[in-house]
Amino acid sequence: MGEQMTQAAEELPAFWTAKDVEQATAGSWFRPPSPGWAATGLSIFAPAMQPGNMALVRSATDNCGMLASVVARMAVPPACIITTDPQQIKQPDIPVFQVADGTEALLAMGRYARDRLRGNVIGVTGSAGKTTCVAMLARALSAWGAVGQSAHNANLPRGVAWNLASTAWDTPNVVIEMAIGRMGVSARMARPQVAVFTNIQPAHLGEKHTLRDIAVTKSAIFWGMAAGATAILNRDMAEFETVRDEALRRKLIIMTYGCHPESDSRLLHYDADGHQVQAQIGGQTLNYTLAAAGEHMAINSLAVLTAVSVLHYPLTPAIEMLTSFMPLAGRGREIAVEINGCAFTLIDDAYNANPGSMNAALASLSDARPAGRRLAILGEMADLGSEAVNYHTALAPVINDSNIDRVYMVGESYRACWQALNDNKKGRYFDSIDALKAELLSQLRSGDRLLMKGSHSANIHQLVDWIVAQNQPGSRPA
Repeated sequence: MGEQMTQAAEELPAFWTAKDVEQATAGSWFRPPSPGWAATGLSIFAPAMQPGNMALVRSATDNCGMLASVVARMAVPPACIITTDPQQIKQPDIPVFQVADGTEALLAMGRYARDRLRGNVIGVTGSAGKTTCVAMLARALSAWGAVGQSAHNANLPRGVAWNLASTAWDTPNVVIEMAIGRMGVSARMARPQVAVFTNIQPAHLGEKHTLRDIAVTKSAIFWGMAAGATAILNRDMAEFETVRDEALRRKLIIMTYGCHPESDSRLLHYDADGHQVQAQIGGQTLNYTLAAAGEHMAINSLAVLTAVSVLHYPLTPAIEMLTSFMPLAGRGREIAVEINGCAFTLIDDAYNANPGSMNAALASLSDARPAGRRLAILGEMADLGSEAVNYHTALAPVINDSNIDRVYMVGESYRACWQALNDNKKGRYFDSIDALKAELLSQLRSGDRLLMKGSHSANIHQLVDWIVAQNQPGSRPA
């Protein structure tokens, strides 16, 4: 899960009035609130509830929102309950609002909130790196006050609506993650002034889909943008021309970033040892250091600083914020682990994977200089269509040419890749996570740097959780 929607103030502001809820949804109060009532936002996911939030509750005929039984057990009740079936709500002291359709009410509240947002809205899409880019951009923009950002990877239309409806309308900057599914709906709702496009990778490929299909579908983010708005595109990405042409059709201003010599924001040099970046942005040559490791993080920082520049903010405060940014859980977070006296570094990159993000993670591991060995545990990559085995096998030459010492692979899709690995790179091949778990700790030595990466369905994240649960800093061998 990603970071919760952030607001800089200690207490969330209440900005939804009873009249706003009525006007947004065309619903009605089944049990009206007291005079002067206001809410701090909307939640559709119980673990994300914030004080003063309204709760959207599902019913027997409407599956949008959380369960009424879960809401009934909350220690702090919601500001009100929105539902299609008000009769199911048994708490007599909570205001209840009735709507005809939960999803439509949610989307309508997202659109209503977007109409009232007075700050900048930045949309972020791409096949990989969206969540990290959103988090980095939110960190950079926090130099100028409160930032609204997508919570819990809620990046489809319902999630976009939830995040918009939970952002105070005077927030200076709002950063919204937007996924490929029903992108046109999300785009027309969020209407970003700036769109950041991180890359196109072979993810979400069906049997008949191509990279160009993905590029065109993701480019629907531009459908909600006015002529003269800005699209920030990765100049090195696959299908760059396809995405650029879609942006030009919407009469957008195009800014580019990357290593390509024609990039408007160009990475000139990256020093993996010190995470030092030299870049040219807006005609300036800048030198700065990132806490987050990897050239892909340096590329992300270019996207962020390009957006900051487009928004007419000075770069220095943003760079100062980025120097302390650390990767999120499941997306490159580093954890110091000690189990039975064996101390090693775990790189938790297990939330998801596609060929592009896998190559970036392997390159970052190869560039590292740990006290011990460089190890990788790789789970399968999902949604790669008919070429899935070929995409997995293509990792073999990357690994063979790297500084990585040992690789452990899990899953049928890696069989050909395993056979293509040099013997000195082979750790073990496993059919299942359970089989790997049984041998993992015996394979580790103090000083090792261990990357764990795979698609969520590969369950490498379960292995990460298992290791973290055994972490005993300061332990000694029995």
